[in-house]
Amino acid sequence: MRGAGFAYSFLGMRKLVYILFVSMLLLSGCFGKGGIDNQLNAVDGLLGNYPDSAMSVLVGMDTASMSDFQKDRRVLLYAYLSMIYGNPVNLDEENVRSGDSVFNGTFTGDEVKWLVIKSDDAKHRGDFVARIEYLKDAEFLAIQLDTKFDLAIVYQYLANVYSQGFNGTVSKYYADKSVALFRELGCPKQLRESRMSVAGALAAKRDYKSMLDSLEVMKDEVMANAPDHYRRYFLDQLARGYDEDGETAKAIGIFHELYDGEDVSANTLAHWARAYWRVGELDSAYLFIQRANSLAHNATDEYLCRNVEYGILEKMGRRSELAMVDSLREQASERIMEERKLEESSLALNVKYDAAARKAWLEAAESRTRTYVAIFVAMLLAIVAAGVYLYLRKRNQLLVLAHENDVLRIRTLQNNLFESDSRQKDVASKISELFNTRFKLIDALAASYFECRDTGQEQKRIYSDVKNSISDFSSDSSTQELEDIANAYNDNLMSRFREDFPSLSKAQYRLALYIFCGFSLPSISIFTGSDLRNIYVYKSRLKGVINKSDCARKEDYLAYFR
Repeated sequence: MRGAGFAYSFLGMRKLVYILFVSMLLLSGCFGKGGIDNQLNAVDGLLGNYPDSAMSVLVGMDTASMSDFQKDRRVLLYAYLSMIYGNPVNLDEENVRSGDSVFNGTFTGDEVKWLVIKSDDAKHRGDFVARIEYLKDAEFLAIQLDTKFDLAIVYQYLANVYSQGFNGTVSKYYADKSVALFRELGCPKQLRESRMSVAGALAAKRDYKSMLDSLEVMKDEVMANAPDHYRRYFLDQLARGYDEDGETAKAIGIFHELYDGEDVSANTLAHWARAYWRVGELDSAYLFIQRANSLAHNATDEYLCRNVEYGILEKMGRRSELAMVDSLREQASERIMEERKLEESSLALNVKYDAAARKAWLEAAESRTRTYVAIFVAMLLAIVAAGVYLYLRKRNQLLVLAHENDVLRIRTLQNNLFESDSRQKDVASKISELFNTRFKLIDALAASYFECRDTGQEQKRIYSDVKNSISDFSSDSSTQELEDIANAYNDNLMSRFREDFPSLSKAQYRLALYIFCGFSLPSISIFTGSDLRNIYVYKSRLKGVINKSDCARKEDYLAYFR
């Protein structure tokens, strides 16, 4: 108890010190523009641990004596603070132009914050690609500036982006990095958010046991310290985890406790209905899914609702209604695909924007160096020496970032090799044997990378081995082995497909083979070197070709495309 008392006393003293510090800052506003700059800089330092104090400083500042830049910076910090603590920022075209003119190209923490704000705005506009672009640019810049709090925010936002895109491997990678940084910085509220991002990543990976373990660890802290709306959100996620992990009765109990008499989203109602379906309470399941259908306002929610409704009706024996529901489900699925046509592969975006950022910032750095040399000739030697040192240091950091993305590709391939609902278990087993043979170095390569992450030559060797392994698996000889397996263990499936569709291209046959073997679309994207967006389109086109044919075995083939 003495230790606990001391800890609380210490924390209280820290808080008192910060209150006094904030008061001094407010008073410092009387001392001109230098005092205002000090206040704004202090707000930056208060964002993580003392958001209320930071907001107090911002609200209490005298704007009459500020320069235009100081006013812009105050608005930026206010928007950033509001955003990271749960309030969306909606920008119009004028706001964007104004912010770009002030903060773009400054190579400061302000630019990092501006990029994150624009990523949040892109989220609300539904622009997935722009959202990734802004965050990857912000990540690169924050690494260069070593602004750890902003970098942790960027990692947290990236984790959420990828979990929503069902790329759990990449999402968890960023969530873990965010947790580590917020723990190092001592930011309890943001640490809680990042730990929830870890749980979201595990859900995206369909690792519900680990998701529940993660949530249970933080349950006491959330229930004791989090606001009411956050506790509801936490318990909602906990209920979904229980349902997916087979503890459906416990999930239903939590849903009832949370939402009886309360407004509920279509998404939550659909999960609640599915829980009732799983325990055999079909009347309740049907009632809840009808409520969910009436509230579904986007393609994702509608697809979820119609999918659950189809299962409930099938279980109830109401087969006359299945065709209509299946048609509505298919329409929602097509709308989702249309929405995702503009989305690129998350892994491709990682690589693309790391490379773009490297090029842009290095060019900017070279330009600044040339200017400095021209202006400060007398300081040439010192500038060159410092420039070479920084260039080499930053280049090594960029190499680390690039190779970390390569390792993510490996992990994504390992974790998402097959679709979770693969029906051909014998085929999958034989393919796994082939895969493990071709990729026997993968685990060793990943381990070697982290052991040798500061050795550039070793990183190059590892990357070369990984590329060779992936190329080997997607070669003609390996593809033939896959086709032999599909034929041997699935009643000559590929041979029959070639007979029924003799006019397809080599790429179409290969895509069909990968789909018949149960590979996930992210895995196919990596094997073929095509964007995930394109894989969705190619799959849809091939499905259309099959669907329009009068082939007797058409339905057998189409079963693999659902």
